[in-house]
Amino acid sequence: MYLLLLGGAVLILVTLFLAGLYVALQKKNEEEEQTPQIHHSGVYRLRRSPREALLTAKPSEKDLQDRLADPQVKASLSPREVQALLNLWRDQTELNLRIIEEADIKEIRTFQFEIPASQTSALLAFPPGTYVTRDQLGAHAELIPPFQLGCKAILTPRNAWEGGDWKPLLPAVEGRYHVPDWRNLVP
Repeated sequence: MYLLLLGGAVLILVTLFLAGLYVALQKKNEEEEQTPQIHHSGVYRLRRSPREALLTAKPSEKDLQDRLADPQVKASLSPREVQALLNLWRDQTELNLRIIEEADIKEIRTFQFEIPASQTSALLAFPPGTYVTRDQLGAHAELIPPFQLGCKAILTPRNAWEGGDWKPLLPAVEGRYHVPDWRNLVP
């Protein structure tokens, strides 16, 4: 008699365990299918592209053409070089915007400035190993390369836990960053 009761109790416990396991697995599958609108911290994770802010922070295509049409500049450049500088500005701007937008998707929040060795003397405001956060880029679109005509600097997304010699980019005075004048030509 006791053996029959004990067998019935074990059967009931195993049935309850399996039912609980089934419910837990079904609930887990439902959670995976839904994409959360709000990040775990309760903060919305939707970021705006810096494209709009860049329009006000950087010179327009017409401003670039006017600068390159200046007699002093025009005397030292061929028409082919002028067009190459305009194309480089456009391409570098688009490349850096795409890098930022892709990093937003991957939730990478820090970027390192990668400046060609031939241009480091012209871009002293950004020494090697300098990094900037996504929040800084959102608030100060002027920090998005290119900085000057002919500039080939790019942003490289990096996670904060990656090793290396990192130096934060700090504002110079009153929250302003020392960004080179775009009118200068970089060799």
